[in-house]
Amino acid sequence: MLCTTAAEMELIKMTDAGRYADPATLCSAACRQALAWSDWEMAAAKAAYELLRNLENILRCTVSDRLSSHYGCGDWWNAPRLRLTYSTLEKIETAENKLRQAGAPVTSTAILREVPLGFWVSLLGRGLDYETQVWRPVSSGFPGYRGRRGPLHARLDHLRLLRNKVAHQDRIGGRDLAADRRSILTAIGYVSEGVARCVDVADTALPRLLISRPGICAQRGGDGS
Repeated sequence: MLCTTAAEMELIKMTDAGRYADPATLCSAACRQALAWSDWEMAAAKAAYELLRNLENILRCTVSDRLSSHYGCGDWWNAPRLRLTYSTLEKIETAENKLRQAGAPVTSTAILREVPLGFWVSLLGRGLDYETQVWRPVSSGFPGYRGRRGPLHARLDHLRLLRNKVAHQDRIGGRDLAADRRSILTAIGYVSEGVARCVDVADTALPRLLISRPGICAQRGGDGS
């Protein structure tokens, strides 16, 4: 016997709720527990986004301030001495076009606020000798980090993929979100341990969600919680 009403079955179908569920917790493809998973995923994605937004803003301020100082201009990406990859410059151009289309002022600050997390992560990649052109000028902005550029870039790129999943409404419940949370706080701590502690304390949502994942449907033999 199905555990859903006709209306719930329609809701599961229309919202594609089943994509977010852990199959091991469902009694059928039309299980009510799919709705619980969908709600949980929405809350978890929102909590993860808040952490990632903090990380993105911190990276933006840290990297852009140091590059601006090093190259002597607010629009440091136009500095003659700095050679950026095509994909990096393309993100700048896309940001400029979005601002123009919205009728907003195309200022350096506005452009840097418009580019995505991937832009900042890419600047810590290999690029066109980004080791010399970018990492050396900005490394002082990561006083809590003692390693090479590569591992830091790998950590941030892993978090960029999480950010993309959240943005595209992909399922994140199958990830080790506790580890992702620790990784975000670690990355923020490289810039400022004090800020990382503030972000940690402020985030009460994700820890709570991690201990309240949807249970197994009663029809399948669980407690249905």
